[in-house]
Amino acid sequence: MEGFTFDTRAEDLRHVWIPLTFKMSISKSQGLEISSWPEGEELSAAEEEEGASIYDLVVTVPHILDARTGGNLVAHIKVGETYHQRKEGVTHQQWYLFNDFLIEPIDKTEAAQFDVSWKVPGLLYYARRNYHTKYDLRIKNPIDASVLLTEASLARKQRKSHATFIPLMVSEMPQAGDLMGLDAEFVTLNQEEAELRSDGTKSTIKPSQMSVARITCVRGQGANEGVPFIDDYISTQEQVVDYLTQYSGIKPGDLDAKISSKHLTTLKSTYLKLRFLIDTGVRFVGHGLQKDFRVINLLVLKDQVVDTVYLFHLPRKRMISLRFLAWYFLENPHRLQVIG
Repeated sequence: MEGFTFDTRAEDLRHVWIPLTFKMSISKSQGLEISSWPEGEELSAAEEEEGASIYDLVVTVPHILDARTGGNLVAHIKVGETYHQRKEGVTHQQWYLFNDFLIEPIDKTEAAQFDVSWKVPGLLYYARRNYHTKYDLRIKNPIDASVLLTEASLARKQRKSHATFIPLMVSEMPQAGDLMGLDAEFVTLNQEEAELRSDGTKSTIKPSQMSVARITCVRGQGANEGVPFIDDYISTQEQVVDYLTQYSGIKPGDLDAKISSKHLTTLKSTYLKLRFLIDTGVRFVGHGLQKDFRVINLLVLKDQVVDTVYLFHLPRKRMISLRFLAWYFLENPHRLQVIG
């Protein structure tokens, strides 16, 4: 990597500067050459002809050291012109800091500079400049529809008579815009760690860790409208500290393949099903889906979600519970006309 080095300050070798931009090319002897490059400067026509490419730093993930908690990861992400043009009507790029509690704009130096005594680089991601103009980067669904068909349960005691859903048939495969009801249940793997400040307020040292334990999807149309086609209990090897049975209905043993009578799957299997549905373009209907998708760690476009938490929410009013909505509309059918 001739001509390409990380910059360390002479007065303190703990400080490391990661290059924001570099050039990569193949030498006449077919060797790989990587060299520093001024940020924002473009290649000449001759350099492009020779196959040279510019790479820009777009993500850094440092590990913030903390002896009390073991530290945590944060992300520095360079958000491009397209987002700011759509949201703010201006064309520019901006670095942002992402962590569990906030998102805020930062200077590029904060993303590229590290002090290894407390801020250690864990991941550096560079993107080839103008790559999208040369190649088709449209997302294609890499997941086959077969993930939604019948699969065996991991549970040894699960029987067909206990099935709580009917898998989709090939003729029922979802299309863009189809409605699907979705519900998710979670268990707690680690309790929240907090401390009280001298003024009586609570400070969160380490947030609780939730894990998805059950995913249910219901048909929104067709001959079997209202019939679940996914009802997966997610097997976990982690120690569950709270099954939240009062809210989730999950009981000890439900997630254990040795004794469970539920349709037990792996997280990967269920994740692929949801990913397929999302990429297909179906619309999910449910209560509190924004939070559910965040915990499951899935990105779903806003126009693919119909969330009754917000559908029936009035400005400056409290959120309405699903129990109340079910009572109001399902036990009082004449009131359904207010939906229209």
